[in-house]
Amino acid sequence: MNIRKNSLGMLTISLVLATVAPATGADWGSLKGRLIVDGSVAAPAALNVNKDTEFCGQNKLLDETIEVGEGGGLANAFVFLYLKRGKSVDVHPDLASSGSEPAVVDNKGCRFEPHVLLLRTQQTLEIRNSDSVGHNTNFQTLSNPAFNETIPASGSITKMFEKQESYPSNVVCNIHPWMKSFVLVRDNPYMTISGADGSFEISNMPAGELEFVFWHESKGNLKDVALGEAGKTDRKGRAKLEIPAGGTLDLGDIKIAPTALGL
Repeated sequence: MNIRKNSLGMLTISLVLATVAPATGADWGSLKGRLIVDGSVAAPAALNVNKDTEFCGQNKLLDETIEVGEGGGLANAFVFLYLKRGKSVDVHPDLASSGSEPAVVDNKGCRFEPHVLLLRTQQTLEIRNSDSVGHNTNFQTLSNPAFNETIPASGSITKMFEKQESYPSNVVCNIHPWMKSFVLVRDNPYMTISGADGSFEISNMPAGELEFVFWHESKGNLKDVALGEAGKTDRKGRAKLEIPAGGTLDLGDIKIAPTALGL
């Protein structure tokens, strides 16, 4: 009887340990690729700087809506994990504490710096004004309370967001209407922004089938984009992709037609 009880006890302990033990490296995988504009794109146009012209006009501001780098790389596109309402995802131990440092958006040179930003719900967002003129930050959200506040020269405000947003939030300045930026607020670290050459990567995700959103400010959801053998995005810019355990799903060069960007 004692042997049987001990065996049952050891089995119970083993099951508990199996439940709480951290996943091994083979249980995680990565996604990467490079977004390429498949066609010619005109150089960015100069912006109509019609307020505080003495200060703002000296900055030679250009339209940042579509930035194409060498070789046609599409910069500033968001790629992020899509989860249905109420669902969550396991987070790799190395990423559990990521997002603990405050994120910063600065009003600098009569533009938002950076133009695009990733923000986790656990992070504090600091909005600064490094300029000698006042700015207004109109942060447009769906899930969190929106706000519209004036930030005086050399001033700053801090904000927290309790809920994640389904898509990047538009941030504008009502005083200087050419100013805009986009901030993606999520409750997990599985999101990225394409670099100047169009490349992107999301690492240390749970292996298996996951769904992702491809989004760019010019048209929102990047619809019907071919992702090689992995398929293509749907009308909502989403695609289900198989993340290999212990490896990387490399989508290679992903061609984006200029018409998909509103060109």
